[in-house]
Amino acid sequence: MDINKLNGSTFSEVLNSGYKNLLAHLKVINDLNVFPVPDGDTGTNMKLTYSNGLKTITDDDASVSQITDEFARGMLFGARGNSGVLTSQYFRGFADALKGRKDITVDDFAKAMVSAYKNAYSACADVAEGTILTVAREAIENVLPKLNKDDTFEVFLTKVVQTMRISLDNTPNLLPILKENGVVDSGGKGLLTIFEGFLAYFTGTDITIDDEEFTNDKGKSAPSIDFSAFNENSTLEYGYCTEFLLQLLVSKINIADFDINEFIKWMQGHGNSLVCFQTGSIVKVHIHTKKPYEVIEYAQRFGEFVTFKMENMALQHNEIIKNEEKKMQERKKFAVIAIAQGDGIIDLFSNQLRADLVLNGGTTMNTSVAEMIDAFKYVNADEIILLPNETNMIKAAEQAAKLFKESKVYVVPTHNIQEGYAALNMHSGEEENGKEVYDTLKEGASYITPLTVFKSGKDAKIGGKVAPKGSYVGSSHHKLLISNPSRDEAVIDLLNKVGDISSHEVLFIIYGQMVKDEEANALVNKLNEKFPSLEIGLVKGQQDVYDLLMGLY
Repeated sequence: MDINKLNGSTFSEVLNSGYKNLLAHLKVINDLNVFPVPDGDTGTNMKLTYSNGLKTITDDDASVSQITDEFARGMLFGARGNSGVLTSQYFRGFADALKGRKDITVDDFAKAMVSAYKNAYSACADVAEGTILTVAREAIENVLPKLNKDDTFEVFLTKVVQTMRISLDNTPNLLPILKENGVVDSGGKGLLTIFEGFLAYFTGTDITIDDEEFTNDKGKSAPSIDFSAFNENSTLEYGYCTEFLLQLLVSKINIADFDINEFIKWMQGHGNSLVCFQTGSIVKVHIHTKKPYEVIEYAQRFGEFVTFKMENMALQHNEIIKNEEKKMQERKKFAVIAIAQGDGIIDLFSNQLRADLVLNGGTTMNTSVAEMIDAFKYVNADEIILLPNETNMIKAAEQAAKLFKESKVYVVPTHNIQEGYAALNMHSGEEENGKEVYDTLKEGASYITPLTVFKSGKDAKIGGKVAPKGSYVGSSHHKLLISNPSRDEAVIDLLNKVGDISSHEVLFIIYGQMVKDEEANALVNKLNEKFPSLEIGLVKGQQDVYDLLMGLY
């Protein structure tokens, strides 16, 4: 197509084409993960992040500025895992460069790509080349000198995609672990796939995908509601969760004189948990109020509703919060939130280790930024300490902490359940404030040597040697150390690999669903014989990916 300018409608179609291509190649992207277990796969995280952006777009015929801003905002709150966070930051930078633009040219798109990669880089304290960041940067840096003023979008994106492919193919030369396993960077592949989808729109290339899957994926599933939570004997305690998009109307006001800050100030006096912002002539509002009619009447002074939703908060159901009591807790000085998966681990953290709330998430389904923010609201504390307990969720946790303005949020960078366990073990409950809790938990996490044993889902390389699919792999800090056909022998090999075992006093083992109780007890007996100096503790964690999560003190 000889297209040199995009309006909002066409740009929306381009975004959808990128998403379709991401769905069509999801398995390919996921299979590039170096670690041979499904630990929050890159493709899945990018898909969930991207789809949340699409769901947030309120009008496919709006200006490019409005569409990109809403898309980026949705991705920001829906981001899961490192790849999702970096993708959301990429498109946040992209949107920032297009503020105020009704439609865009190829040159505008190119400048937005520069802003996009710079914003993504700024989200990383320690930039690692050979990742999605490198592909994003080189894709435009190497194309800009070749950009001609008469280039169409098809010509331009052809150059971008070709350059991205070259950059992606070079990632193993920048990251040794990629070269060792014979793969390219999965995040970079995901970004390339999105841009290949953009290009497919202009070339008219058909993307084969189940239309029903695409439609359902973009849709919002209805929440599960327990209507028994509010009946004829109930009283209204929590009010109504009220959300709407308000179209400002020239028939009611002079839109140029509309003051969003005054609007927000009024709303703050009539409810809480307010989220309110203006994009063009659209105002987005989320508020918890006991008198929604007052909010409705006030909003209609300025315009009319494009969308509107109101729910009795007693009926709201958040499936990620494993707690029978759904209401917001009483305001407290500080609260600790941990993320974990496995009924036994959740019980351990909440009932024995004094976590105020445990979110059910982690390895295979990384918790989103929005879910973390919901948890912050729920615990209702002046200071909140969050334990992500998964390397792939630390960036999302930091993003959630930055976005949440109602409390001071500290993120303890726990990379795994074992570090979370060690951190919570230090939590005495007698700390004076949230900062003191944060310092205590961060120190506690540093005392543990985390070890993991799991069944490999694919062939992997360990120090140049192949760990066959189906063998038991031992790792520490996501570094593969040993493999063995026997799970018990893998544990023994791994303990011998970590060094002088006599320098450690305690080994705790959390065993998963795939390990029978008698097998776990038999393993402890073997380890007592092999390592008599170790005091061994056993916990039935019921996690669904890792056979054994272990920690050495």
